[in-house]
Amino acid sequence: MQQTTRNVAGYVRVSTDDQDDDRQRESILRHYDTDDVAWHVDIESGASLSREQYNQLRETIDQYDVVVTTEIDRLGRSFSELASFVEELREKDIDLHCTEQPISTVDNDDWMGDLLLNLMIVFADAERRMIADRVQQGIDKARRDGKRVGRPPAGYDVDEDGFLYQDPAEYAKVQNFIRELKKGRPKTTTAEYFGIPQSSIQSILKRAEKNYEIEFDNDLWTIERAKVEAGEKLLEPLN
Repeated sequence: MQQTTRNVAGYVRVSTDDQDDDRQRESILRHYDTDDVAWHVDIESGASLSREQYNQLRETIDQYDVVVTTEIDRLGRSFSELASFVEELREKDIDLHCTEQPISTVDNDDWMGDLLLNLMIVFADAERRMIADRVQQGIDKARRDGKRVGRPPAGYDVDEDGFLYQDPAEYAKVQNFIRELKKGRPKTTTAEYFGIPQSSIQSILKRAEKNYEIEFDNDLWTIERAKVEAGEKLLEPLN
């Protein structure tokens, strides 16, 4: 059922340029007329701090009556960022609608919409924290077993109390490195492009799913790499 609200900002985010944004667009257009939607589309990790279209949306937010996306974590997975954005929408009396989740302040009772929205922000942040916790648990176990613990994994850092945390910009960089390798790009030059030390490549790929939420199979990479080298698969240059 389509909404009658005008001045709609549609926000779409896919993690890599080989993913299709059509599913997210179609979900939004099931609720809003295409002529009413001003699209903002990013090809970035949710943890990235440099999402051009998201930043543009924040700068022009006064132009809209409602911000619509498919899921709350399309807007970002940092609790502080999401909370700040939601609070700005509330202050400006702009609605938020997540078409694939029970989150909408459009024509909804205020307290129920706020409750669901707050819960989903917490869940989005909790997902990121769980990853960091798993890595921290591994480090703590190694220390208990008397093993030497070296530098934190790429994309992470250690605070003054010795606890591990994700560095959003560096974490997103490692995620993008893994995604590009899965297309069949060479490991060494791709690592150089993203500023990742050669000494970190093996550990990143070995723990790709555990530390960075992305599966990496070296056998599948070998197949994709062979296709690229044989000219069967073309890749756009990294820029």
